[in-house]
Amino acid sequence: MAVTKKEFVKRMTEKGNIRQARAEELVDLFLETLVDCLKKDGTVKLYGFGRFEVKTAREQIGRNPKNGREYLIPEHKKVKFYASETLTDKVESR
Repeated sequence: MAVTKKEFVKRMTEKGNIRQARAEELVDLFLETLVDCLKKDGTVKLYGFGRFEVKTAREQIGRNPKNGREYLIPEHKKVKFYASETLTDKVESR
């Protein structure tokens, strides 16, 4: 099961012994800053956690699976995340 933002904030309040409102502010601030940095610089590296990168997906032909019609998917931006070895090791050693 995936952890939602609400559950993530709840866990932060428990782990950090902070108020829920403050935890939610911090999560929102982190996400807002991450988006701003990706828009401006294209890459965000967080040592021991991973790297976020904006990539350009090329134009391609897609197909609607319901009716089989083809359509053009224009070139667009995607955000990719690459986990660091440190993060991967910590997750694997649960």
